[in-house]
Amino acid sequence: MKMLKIKSFIVATLFIFSLSLQAQNTLKDWQAFSENNEPVSLAEQTYKEKTCVKLDGKKEAIVINKAKNYQNFRIEFDVASQVMAGVGFHVKNEQNYQFLYFRPGYGGTQEAIQYIPIYNGGLSWVLYHYPIYEAKTDIKSLEWFHATIEVRNKILKVFVNHKKEADLTLTLLDTDTESGNILLRSMFGDSYFANVYIQEIPKTITDWSISEQLPRDKSYDYSDVKKMKTWTKINDKRDEMVNLKRYFEYPNGTVFTKKTVSSDADKPHLLYFDFTGKLQIFLNGKEVFNYAKYKLDRLDNYENCIVLDFKKGENELVFIIEGDAFVFGKGFNSMGRFQHQNWGFVASLVEKNR
Repeated sequence: MKMLKIKSFIVATLFIFSLSLQAQNTLKDWQAFSENNEPVSLAEQTYKEKTCVKLDGKKEAIVINKAKNYQNFRIEFDVASQVMAGVGFHVKNEQNYQFLYFRPGYGGTQEAIQYIPIYNGGLSWVLYHYPIYEAKTDIKSLEWFHATIEVRNKILKVFVNHKKEADLTLTLLDTDTESGNILLRSMFGDSYFANVYIQEIPKTITDWSISEQLPRDKSYDYSDVKKMKTWTKINDKRDEMVNLKRYFEYPNGTVFTKKTVSSDADKPHLLYFDFTGKLQIFLNGKEVFNYAKYKLDRLDNYENCIVLDFKKGENELVFIIEGDAFVFGKGFNSMGRFQHQNWGFVASLVEKNR
């Protein structure tokens, strides 16, 4: 069993970009365009002691990375802007994407940060506004500040100057694309971008097949899973936690969950996960994890990580999971009945970089 305890936000597929012209091997994936959508070249420069690139909103309006599509990601950068600078993501083309931008001239007001969807080129800022789509933060025109934008399972979070609490949190509006390229954009004046880093966040697995509920006062192994004839498919995309209590009227047992994962070759993957109670994990019939938590902790998407050696073709991933009832002895009293209060898990899967 290969297991790694994750103590901080570590993503297996760390993808780092530099907007420095000294790093041609990474800059080659970025292309700049004018406001007339004409390809242009960017020149590296220094602004207030930071090496950066400048977008003036006209001759150099956007810079886009077309090498990779992102669904869930975290981007960090330093920015100094005269009027308006931001990040476009889930980019389908130059006329359709999601857009998060900053107005440094309105720092300290509810218009400092704004999110809008760009449909067919429309900058619909009057349609999406405070208190949901705009937020306050302390930024100033043409002064450097640090921005972090995180998108995970339709949730957008924006952090300014390394705050622990997000300045803006919202649920993204539905568009016709769930993933796409990333671009940087300036409008109505100069913007400077430096130290741009993008991390891909593994997609949370929400589509599973679950068994009927079984008694929790016995041990189970993979042979019991193979005997199960009835399976129910679940896929609650809006909830990254697989909350098993929602599927059973009296949640107090053990459940098997399974998922088939296809691999185009023999290759290792990383499974990030956390859970309540007791959990066994099997890959293609072999046990790869077995642990019981004897206390209650808040779940963390990246608390645990194991390496799964996938074979070419279809691979069967199975969880056998019990909730927290055993922590309380016979269960926690829920209005006259003893049961699980917390019963579920969260899991993400990503190909391992060799």
